[in-house]
Amino acid sequence: MKKEVMKFKIPYSFDWTYGVSINKIREDLDAVEKLGATHIDIEHGIDYDCSYIEIESISERIETNDELQERINEFNKRQEMVKQRELAQLESIKAKYGLK
Repeated sequence: MKKEVMKFKIPYSFDWTYGVSINKIREDLDAVEKLGATHIDIEHGIDYDCSYIEIESISERIETNDELQERINEFNKRQEMVKQRELAQLESIKAKYGLK
């Protein structure tokens, strides 16, 4: 497995609902950048016939070696659980039909 890009939301309230000055946008961007943000995600949606925009600050980075190893360990654990469940099913089917 290769390292993946990790994404983390940074809690910050963008109060841009009814328009905002460019200076306020710059201030907010500087503030979230100081908190570690590397990206701003902007998503448009419609809820109950009302249009809205959701703005989130995101920090992206490559996962660490420890995080990669933890992900590999979890993957291997899940694979072993699947294998054990399938072997149990196989034994059950063999017993049901008298197979060796």
